[in-house]
Amino acid sequence: MKTLPVIPSLRGLLAGVRRTRPDAPKIVSVPALVAFLILAAVTFSVVFLGPFQWSPTTTTSSSSSLISSSAGAECDMTRGQWVRDPAALPYYTNATCAFIEGYQNCMKHGKPSLEFLRWRWRPDGCGDELGRRRFDAARFFRLVRGKSILFVGDSMASSHVRSLVCTLAQVEAPERSRSPGGFEHWRFPAHRFTVTFFWTPFQVRWRLSRGPPEAVGPERQGEVFAGPTDLHLDEPDQRWAPAAKGHDYVVVSASHWFARPAVYYRGGRVAGCHACGLANVTALRPEHAQRAAFRTVLRALAGMKGFKGTAILRTVAPTHYENGGWFDGGECTATEPADPEDPEEMAEPDGEFYRAQVEEFAAAAEAARRNGVRLRLMDVTKMMLRRPDGHPDRYGHGPGEHEGFDIDCLHWCLPGPIDVWNDLLLQILAGR
Repeated sequence: MKTLPVIPSLRGLLAGVRRTRPDAPKIVSVPALVAFLILAAVTFSVVFLGPFQWSPTTTTSSSSSLISSSAGAECDMTRGQWVRDPAALPYYTNATCAFIEGYQNCMKHGKPSLEFLRWRWRPDGCGDELGRRRFDAARFFRLVRGKSILFVGDSMASSHVRSLVCTLAQVEAPERSRSPGGFEHWRFPAHRFTVTFFWTPFQVRWRLSRGPPEAVGPERQGEVFAGPTDLHLDEPDQRWAPAAKGHDYVVVSASHWFARPAVYYRGGRVAGCHACGLANVTALRPEHAQRAAFRTVLRALAGMKGFKGTAILRTVAPTHYENGGWFDGGECTATEPADPEDPEEMAEPDGEFYRAQVEEFAAAAEAARRNGVRLRLMDVTKMMLRRPDGHPDRYGHGPGEHEGFDIDCLHWCLPGPIDVWNDLLLQILAGR
C-alpha cells in the first residue's frame, strides 16, 4: 500500500489552519458566539486529535504506575495493550523539531510505512477513554515550572530526552546549549524549566581500558563499543553524580552497553571480567555488572546529602533482533505490535537486566524514604517488548551513510512508540 507523504501534508494542514483562523469580531451576538465556539472546538478536536487539550484530574497513588480511572478503580499504566488508531497524528515530526538525531529519524530516511505511528497505548483497567487521552504539555509545564530535570544514560536516554523536548517544543521553543563537562541543556524560558542530559553508558566510574585515564564522551562511543572498558562497579561516575543535587528530578537508565567486553573493579582492584581475554581473571556475566552498577547508583542517590528531589529509574527497553544480532544479519521486519495473546518472551540478557533493575530499585527504596528522597520506577519494559515495529531497521541512515549499525533494532524511531514514556513521566511528576 502506498504511504502518503505525511510531513508535507501535516505542515500544510497546520498552515491552512493558521491561514483560515478568523479574527475575533468586536461585537457579536450571544447565539452566534456560542455557535462559533462550538464549531471551533469541534474543528480543533478533529484536526489535532486533542494532543494538548487533556487536563486530567486523576491522582497518582503511591505506586508511580497506578492512577485512578473515572470509575474510581486504579489502573496500571505499565500494563496494557497497543490498539490501532488510524486517525492518530504524532506530537511532532522531523519538520517541526530540529533535535532528532539521524539514527532516530525514520521519516527523513524513508521508512516505507508509517503505520508504527498509528497505535496508542491503552492501559489495563483504565477504560478506553483514558487510553485515548494524549500527553498534556500545558499540565506538564505547570508541574515543572521553575524546576529542572537531569537525564543520565546512553543513547536510549538521549532518545527519551529528544522525545520530551520535541513534544514540549510544540508549545515553547527551547534554547539549546552545552556546558563544560559534557552536559547538554534545553531551556524553556517562559516556563523557567530546564532539561539536561549527560551521556554515560554505565553510570558508574569507567574508562577505556586502552584509552586515556578518564572517561570519554559520546563522540568516541565507537571505541567504547569495541571495548574493553574498565568499570568500577562500586563508584558512581563523579562526572555527573555531584550535579544531581542541583536538579529537582534525576532520571537514570542504562543497560545494553553492559553486554560489551569489560574488566570489573571493586575497591580499586580487578574483581572479574567479561570477554576481556585476560588470564587468571574470574569470568563474570554482564548481568552481574549491571546489577552491581545500579545498586551503586540507586543507593548513592537514595543517600545523597543535599538531594531532596525525585530520582527515577527507567527500565530497559528490549531489542527486537530476528535471525541474528547487531552485526550478524539481525533484522526487525515487523510492521505492527506483537499480538496481545502472544506470551511475553524477552531475549537475554535483556530479561536479566530488567529483573536486576526492579530488584535493586526495591532494595534502595527504603533507604530513599529515610533520607527524604522520592525514588520512583518508570517501568517501560513490558509495553516496549510488544513494539518490534518501532525501530529504524534499515532506515536510521541514508544511502551510503552508517551511524553505528547498518540495521538498527535497538533504538526507536522519533516520533514513535517511546513518546508514551512522557505520559509515564508526567504521572510520576504529578504524584510527587
